[in-house]
Amino acid sequence: MKTKTNRKYLALLFLLITMPLIIFCTYILTMLVVSIFIYIKYGNFIFDRYDFYTAFKLAPLGLIAGIIIWFGECRRLGIKIFGK
Repeated sequence: MKTKTNRKYLALLFLLITMPLIIFCTYILTMLVVSIFIYIKYGNFIFDRYDFYTAFKLAPLGLIAGIIIWFGECRRLGIKIFGK
């Protein structure tokens, strides 16, 4: 029983750290790829510092996504979050 409790909190910690990082990196990489394609086609590189600001604004959505994924994963594994 104790291992399920430890797994529950380790999974929550993992998701709350990694999901914002994944969203941040995905946005930055997507904008870089789009900028490279536009540079090849039109000669105008559109990636700038405002894309980093936008990525930092989108990263907290990873916290919400992490909690939702964590809740679903605990339900799938049969770990009761609230109570015994």
